[in-house]
Amino acid sequence: MKILFKKYIAIFIDVTFILYGWQYMFDFERSQKREAPSMRHFIIKSLIVLTFVGTNAAAQDYEYNLPIKEHIFENGLKLLVIERPGDNRVAAKIWTDMGALNEISGEYGAAHFLEHLMFKGTPTLGARDWETEKPLIDEINATEKAMIAELNRARNDIRERGVFHDYQHEKTTPEIANLQKHIDDLERKVEDLTIEGTTMKWYQGFGGTRLTASTEQEYMHFDIDLPANRVDIFLRIEADRMTNAIFRKFDAERMILVEQRIGFLNRLNSRYLEAMDALVGRTSNVYIPEGYMTDFKNYTRQYERYLYDTYFIPNNSTLIFVGGVTMDEMIPKVENYFGGLERKPEPTRYYGQEPLPSGEKRLIYRDNKLSPRVELRYQIPGVGHPDKPHFDVIKEVMRNRLQKNLDDKEIGGSVNVSTMVVHTNNYGLPSSIHFAAIYEDTEKLDASEEAMLAEIKLLSEENILDEELKFAQKTLRTQWYRAASDPNRLNFHIGHFEVMDSWKTLKPYLEARDKTTVEDVKRLVKQYFIPDNRTIGKIIPRGEGQ
Repeated sequence: MKILFKKYIAIFIDVTFILYGWQYMFDFERSQKREAPSMRHFIIKSLIVLTFVGTNAAAQDYEYNLPIKEHIFENGLKLLVIERPGDNRVAAKIWTDMGALNEISGEYGAAHFLEHLMFKGTPTLGARDWETEKPLIDEINATEKAMIAELNRARNDIRERGVFHDYQHEKTTPEIANLQKHIDDLERKVEDLTIEGTTMKWYQGFGGTRLTASTEQEYMHFDIDLPANRVDIFLRIEADRMTNAIFRKFDAERMILVEQRIGFLNRLNSRYLEAMDALVGRTSNVYIPEGYMTDFKNYTRQYERYLYDTYFIPNNSTLIFVGGVTMDEMIPKVENYFGGLERKPEPTRYYGQEPLPSGEKRLIYRDNKLSPRVELRYQIPGVGHPDKPHFDVIKEVMRNRLQKNLDDKEIGGSVNVSTMVVHTNNYGLPSSIHFAAIYEDTEKLDASEEAMLAEIKLLSEENILDEELKFAQKTLRTQWYRAASDPNRLNFHIGHFEVMDSWKTLKPYLEARDKTTVEDVKRLVKQYFIPDNRTIGKIIPRGEGQ
């Protein structure tokens, strides 16, 4: 109890420091620019130093307590459990090591689409009359195979040849149209034989909440929060989903993705962000969105089944439970539902790799609705690389430092620092870090770019203040405390690290952030923030600079 109390005191002090100390932190200019210190500055600096001295013991007492237990079954399925005695609920997730990385050109977004299809049930979930439905499903698949053959035969006739998607010799062929009509007729018959939302009703009927799923570049996961004594429901449903998914309402679900894409493109900055991602990454699927409008029509049941059969296997999946269960009770339960699943050949690895950085790239993006902005992006290593934890610290340092620098030079703007690529902040592959300044007009864009580049150059030559480093580290710790207190968020971080590298990497990663030094910051800025590894984007109104 005393240790727990001390940890919460450390958290409280860290949060208090961040909330009340941030406004004073950057009163301490670099030594060559500092004016004679005022009494106010002296008092504030003394208080900050005392805060660090007073909290140092508490911070050192705090450990990244991750009592993760692991068991690997004979078929390769991995089970991870954090036991929380006294909890009457459990956060349950099943992670599969596949995502957009495993897609091919022309089928981008297929992994996300597969997630949608896997909610459509199995022969025992969602079927009114499986014996009647099964022959219809078989006929749909046979008809689609015939249609794929006809599409391949007519490839030169239906190929898009225009830059602006404005010319094909033929839009379709009579045979393709007839085959599609037959599939549509069969789908309507299947729809009459299915029950929508069965999985949701099962979970809700047994106290489940937060039924969600997510697909990103490196993973897909299905999850639920439910009473600990109802965990068998999760195991029964997810074992069935992994082995017996039926791709019902295929074309209707395809249109949902089209609607989601339209909604995404209606956000003001979506097209700009995709343009920047495409410029930073030349070959890596890390930078590919969840499908372009030209991809959705290409999805087939055959390709989705290939992804499903290849990757949704026990030796490519991890079950994670955080809450009121124990490893001893979970092993026989998981064995009961998943133990009979056969170990399959290891899935094809993703072997795409970005070429070495070889020159600065620039984007001029013209838009009359978006606020003018200048943005610098640099490629950084992925999780598993020893430098990656330090970039979390650099991100926090730069967030405040750049804003203060631009304000001091009366350039202003709203600074944003991020590592978000598509939807995700962390990858097991190289991605990028972004420094952006947003303005009301274009007058200060050039000055802002010059000032940010000058600040980055300065950081490669001089050490940051120790206070800046400690402030960034405390911010990161506070973010972690909040996440670790929530079983669902903790489960996510464990699973995310498992698919990126290994769950065993998580604790050393967190500890490495606390060990980041001012010399590490200087070294990495000098190594990574170089012109050949830089992409610069600017948003200006249409007509300007043309």
